[in-house]
Amino acid sequence: MGKTNSSRDWTQIYAIYGMDQWQTLVFLLFHAVFFSLLSVLFLLYFESIFHFFQTFLSSPGAARFAAGFSGGVTAISAVCLFFAAANFFYSAGPLHYDMAQRMVGSVNDWSTVKLALDIGCGRGILLNAVATQLKKTGSSGRVVGLDPSKRTTLSTLRTANVE
Repeated sequence: MGKTNSSRDWTQIYAIYGMDQWQTLVFLLFHAVFFSLLSVLFLLYFESIFHFFQTFLSSPGAARFAAGFSGGVTAISAVCLFFAAANFFYSAGPLHYDMAQRMVGSVNDWSTVKLALDIGCGRGILLNAVATQLKKTGSSGRVVGLDPSKRTTLSTLRTANVE
């Protein structure tokens, strides 16, 4: 996650393009921390939880298993939520940038490209990569990005300025 295949560091990518749907990352991290705290509480108050389960279950072994299983599930859930948050964080910026660079690299001859259309361009990672490639090859082509939301159109123009 530190360095992508291109010359850009992932922190530069986030500084330029930001993150779409940051609420998802906050949601995942909040719940990961919540489940971590819950699993620590299960560990600290295991005896109390065990006695609580013993009131419902007849066997002490079954109550101990139920308390341990509940604590284990919350701990594994916390780990999975942290992993999902890290995966989302990586795929929200650097992975999009790498995929845009791969798509741009798959075109052999940019001198024949006169017009490139990016529909649903979002913050313009692919749009700016194509425009940069056209500029490098000296092509007189144009790049057009269409996105239904005006908010992302403005952010695309801002990121194109930064690029």
